[in-house]
Amino acid sequence: MRKLLICLLCWIGLGLVSCTREDKSQRNDPGARQAGREAYRASQDLKRDAKQAAQELRNASKEFREGWSEEKKRHDSTHQTK
Repeated sequence: MRKLLICLLCWIGLGLVSCTREDKSQRNDPGARQAGREAYRASQDLKRDAKQAAQELRNASKEFREGWSEEKKRHDSTHQTK
């Protein structure tokens, strides 16, 4: 089974490596360049938004932990006096 899988992967790999692009004019396609630029900008926007969301999540978790600790202290202090 393992040998079959290795042979299959090698066969697919050789097939992909042997594929070449005959038409070189596609490399100078302005539409493709523009799509690439827009995809890059979108990925940068997504990266920035993800960092901002992570920061907001850290702040929210910090507030949650602080609230939890405060309530625990208040709860412990009220039950110790009784």
